[in-house]
Amino acid sequence: MIELGYHCHELAHLEQAIISNGLRRGEFWNFPSEEVSALRQKIQQYELTFSFHTPFIMSPWYPAPSTTSYLCDPECEMKHLYLKMVDETLEQAREWGAEYVVVHFPFPLSHEARGISCQSEVKIAWETVSHLAQLSQKYNIPIHMEGFGPSPFLNTKFLREVTDTFPCLRHCFDVGHMYIAAQQDGFDFYQFAQELAPVVGSLHLWNARSAEDLRKYRHLPVHPVQKPEEGWIDIPRLFQLMLPRTPSCCIIFESSIDYHEVPEILENCDFHQGVEWIKELIATLS
Repeated sequence: MIELGYHCHELAHLEQAIISNGLRRGEFWNFPSEEVSALRQKIQQYELTFSFHTPFIMSPWYPAPSTTSYLCDPECEMKHLYLKMVDETLEQAREWGAEYVVVHFPFPLSHEARGISCQSEVKIAWETVSHLAQLSQKYNIPIHMEGFGPSPFLNTKFLREVTDTFPCLRHCFDVGHMYIAAQQDGFDFYQFAQELAPVVGSLHLWNARSAEDLRKYRHLPVHPVQKPEEGWIDIPRLFQLMLPRTPSCCIIFESSIDYHEVPEILENCDFHQGVEWIKELIATLS
């Protein structure tokens, strides 16, 4: 059964993003430590099912954006620090009862690591997934790997081999980032989605026309006014290709609920309408 939830990183957004949309699932990321106790009360109050996105609790000691993982880099301090955040998030997930934890892998090489051989890249990637699997098994919490491009490891052969080798690892298919990666790296987005679907545990759902949309607006909410002929991701087509092949995945809306600026086509749109649209699309496939 497909489950819908909303990504949340501020307590003030929880009720508007999750409860007002009639949802009972959340994915929580980078929460300020002072809000964690109140968040736990809200989860219990609304009887939410939930997952964590690394890091669950904001890590002031991590000297880079917490979305930057360094997991495809050779051994370095930043890679070890990110893995420390993964370890802490998994420990918190076990304590709280989260269903799974999202980790950013594969990830583009850092500037310092560029130029290493392809053979070294492959060796490092497999060492990393082995480490992630060990952490997943240590805490008995599945890890969903969310990939970013450009990366030579954004291909179905590698990703399916990883999940076949380590069943505790699944893929988190970030719709917007994969669409942009396909544009930049020249692969077929819809074919990639269809082939990867059987090993997908969750989807991050937002829309974009290009990397420029991401730079200018960040994650834009999905909405039925977004037409594929105008460059937007074809969400109904994507669902038709993926969801029958991954019938128990979670779909997490990963867009904000307030924007300072949006494309003209979305200026008078309510993000709740997009959530209802997605509910209707899923109903037609069930």
